Amino acid sequence: MVRAFGIRLRGVDVLDLKLVRDLWAMLPQVATIALLIASGISVLVMSGSNYLALLQAMDDHYRNERFADAFASLKRAPLTLAERLRGIDGIGVVEPRISHRVRVIRADSEQSIAGRVLSIPARGQPQLNRLKLVSGRWIDPLHRDEVIINAAYAQARHVRPGDAIDVVLNGRMQAFRVAGIALSPEFVFATRSALPLPDDRNFVVLWAGREAVESAFDMTGAFNDAAMTLAPGARMEDVLGQVDDLLRPYGGIGAYGRAEQASHRFLEDELDEQRTMSVIMPAVFFGIAAFLLNVVLGRLVQAQREQIASLRALGYPTLPIAVHYFKLVTVIALLGGVAGLVLGWWFASVVIESYRPFFRFPVLEARMEPWIMIVAVAASVMVANVAAAGAVYRISRLPPAEALHPHAPGGPAALLRVGRHVGTLMPLRHLMGLRSIFGRPVRTALTIVGISLAVPLVLFGLFWFDAIAHMLDVSFNRIERGDGIVAFAAPVPRRALHELEAVPGVLFAEGQRSVAVRLVAGNRSYRTGLLGIAADAELRVQRDSDLNAIAVPASGVMMSRPLAERLGLAIGDEVRIEVMEGKRPVLLLPVERLSDDILGFTVTMEIGALNRAMREGPVVNSAALKIDAAREADVWRAIRRMPMVEASSSKAQWLGLFNDTIAGMLVVGAVILVGFGLTIAVGVVYNSARVALQERAWELASLRILGFTRGEAAGLLLGELAFCVAVAIPLGLALGHWLITLILSVRIGESFQIPAVISPPSYAWAALAVIFAALASALIVRRRVDALDLVAVLKTRD
Repeated sequence: MVRAFGIRLRGVDVLDLKLVRDLWAMLPQVATIALLIASGISVLVMSGSNYLALLQAMDDHYRNERFADAFASLKRAPLTLAERLRGIDGIGVVEPRISHRVRVIRADSEQSIAGRVLSIPARGQPQLNRLKLVSGRWIDPLHRDEVIINAAYAQARHVRPGDAIDVVLNGRMQAFRVAGIALSPEFVFATRSALPLPDDRNFVVLWAGREAVESAFDMTGAFNDAAMTLAPGARMEDVLGQVDDLLRPYGGIGAYGRAEQASHRFLEDELDEQRTMSVIMPAVFFGIAAFLLNVVLGRLVQAQREQIASLRALGYPTLPIAVHYFKLVTVIALLGGVAGLVLGWWFASVVIESYRPFFRFPVLEARMEPWIMIVAVAASVMVANVAAAGAVYRISRLPPAEALHPHAPGGPAALLRVGRHVGTLMPLRHLMGLRSIFGRPVRTALTIVGISLAVPLVLFGLFWFDAIAHMLDVSFNRIERGDGIVAFAAPVPRRALHELEAVPGVLFAEGQRSVAVRLVAGNRSYRTGLLGIAADAELRVQRDSDLNAIAVPASGVMMSRPLAERLGLAIGDEVRIEVMEGKRPVLLLPVERLSDDILGFTVTMEIGALNRAMREGPVVNSAALKIDAAREADVWRAIRRMPMVEASSSKAQWLGLFNDTIAGMLVVGAVILVGFGLTIAVGVVYNSARVALQERAWELASLRILGFTRGEAAGLLLGELAFCVAVAIPLGLALGHWLITLILSVRIGESFQIPAVISPPSYAWAALAVIFAALASALIVRRRVDALDLVAVLKTRD
């Protein structure tokens, strides 16, 4: 029979009772160690759940709405040609349709809104790329003025079924009525081609009955776009080659597979990143947590060596004692595992919410798969038990008589000899502190490394705020130096720039020419836009990694560094450029320079060289504007009335869009990471201090009896902690910079590039976080030292 908390218990093993008492006595340490484990578990759960949520949402949406495998655009072809497409070996379903860019005019918008209209059957869904109605109904065949619009635009502009929408079709204004609001697998990520961000307020997709679109664009009995599925076993390259051959006489601009479809490419890019980060980030956190647990739990078990020796001297076998300590760390690991599952699920839900402005799915919810829970909890238990195993093994190997004695202070012989000589120059308590620090070099080194590992996690969270500020500055102040962009409905002579400059408030207009191209390098290819700007352009200035301006080469192209890496190109290599519009020339040009853009993948060349390559005159199809800030609203209203203008956007819109999408998503992650880092910093420093107090309680009590004041006794312990923190902080800051650079090096996102920029204040705050944790721990330890029961502590030596 044993007694616990004054209650007699029958059938309870003494070691199990000791387990309960140890957990209760070490409650603060148990909580902080559990939080260390919970941090690693929550990162694993969050990353894995987000990846699975995106993957499942994509698969379900694509399957239910029958997303096409391949696409083709052309100038114009009769509908009978669709039958010949269906006859190509390897093609399944063919959906011919009409697709055109349009403008939407709203009284509450100073600027034109870019749009795309797609024809759909007036009765029933199309065979491919079906729409998922979220409100309203299908268009009425008897009302040709009805359309369905995409949900992202409807939500951003508060449009509801029944509202009117004014659309400029082929230069003519036409009033439509919104019949329904829908989601489409083709526009999960809906954006204009010029922006790698979802611009929901200024880009709309409209689906209208075929008869209405035919009439507006004079396309009766014709189509200019096709969606296709492939038969099982068909090779995409072979099928697309045959499609191109068939459509070339009809102005085909190159068939492409789903992998090159704009929305899917952005989505797949994010999935690739999540797949990578769901492995790297948990590995980093678990690696750090495993090391810290090894240090903390190892020292925790080491501190109880005398209790273990006493149990063995009383006849307890080694195995039950070892099992007891494994039970102790398993309970702590399970507490951390459960907390990590809850935190991970909540964090995953928060991050999923930040995805919604990017990706529009019928269902996008965080997924907690049972196997993730099992893996997470099993990993926490395994890491904790491995961390404690070494210490238990070492102590169990000691003879009981030896283990009953405290660990010999020891120390390098050289230090001891020096101590004898400097003893008269250095206060004795300082010499004792040095002997404690260097007398156990392994323990001291592990404590320093453990504390230093908390610094990178805090720094990794703070760094994102620096990255966001840098991205905004570089993208919208240093590269895009104008106040807005105007896109023309078709290429226009450069003299059209004078019409823009004649608008009151426009200070300067700089022409640009962009064309759709396919870049080919060996067996790699990429569809993107080729931008032509003047060699002395002032409103768009490419930059290198040091933010130096890079002039556009007179011959050849300038390519963003991540795109060059994706294509396996370096400066001096030639890239094949297949132009997908106009006379469709094929260019073979060298990569003359590499730029370091923040937003998207870019390819740039001198505008005159591009005009000549296109075999066209000096034309532009967009213009960057410098505008008088006091008259900006009047400028955009005047430009909206110009027939040649298809769409326009201001820098203020870009900044708002960036803050609402990319910055918002990054801030969510940054706050979570800072929380993790602070938790680990407090846990490591506090546990190091508490275990050190537990290890040296008898020594400190003895010093008190010998005449040391409370402050002097506590100073010995806190001096060691201060030394470890002082050494750990610079080590941790250097490790943090290296870790951030490493993680970003494996991330090549298409939407935006994140620079490894860390400001001095971030370094300072990361260091202060650990210092504050150390000061809080020091205060607690000082109070514990003051409260030592000298008689009780010394009695433990009997």
